[in-house]
Amino acid sequence: TVAGETVIAAVSGGQDSVTLLDLLVRLSEEWRLTVHVAHLNHGLRGAEADRDALTVSKIASNLGLQFYGDRTDVAELAARERRSTEDAARQARLSFLERVRLQTGADRVALGHTRSDQAETVLMRLLRGSGTRGLAGIRPIRDRAWVRPLLDVSRTEVTRYVDWRDLHVCSDKSNTDPAYLRNRIRLDL
Repeated sequence: TVAGETVIAAVSGGQDSVTLLDLLVRLSEEWRLTVHVAHLNHGLRGAEADRDALTVSKIASNLGLQFYGDRTDVAELAARERRSTEDAARQARLSFLERVRLQTGADRVALGHTRSDQAETVLMRLLRGSGTRGLAGIRPIRDRAWVRPLLDVSRTEVTRYVDWRDLHVCSDKSNTDPAYLRNRIRLDL
């Protein structure tokens, strides 16, 4: 991220994305950043997901930031496009964030992926039989607009930061559901 840019922070409400948002806001004056918050409700977790969306909206409001939120039916999208729920959710999220980026004229979309996500991604791709390009993992910058500032930070460090800053975060129970490959890797490997 370059001084004077507008950045969309993709915020789910979980530890990683709330940490990302907090850091961007803390750096915004020095770096002259304009920060906006974007949240997509995937329509998969009912009232729990609705609470997450409301929480993220309140966090943005309390910080005086513009909030962009939307809701989609990922299960319907996955069925219609014959994709896994994980893949459909990822595609819906990227599409939503790109719409917000274009709508706002933002320079960057910041994602809260951490070193732990990187390790899970490499293992997941290895198990699926990816080639060398896929085994390279998550790129810190993609297409100049998509940035992952926390990619060198561990999940443990994020947890410590959340505790230190006393940040309010949401807990997504689906992150422990072994139906999803990433969760099996996270929990079992």
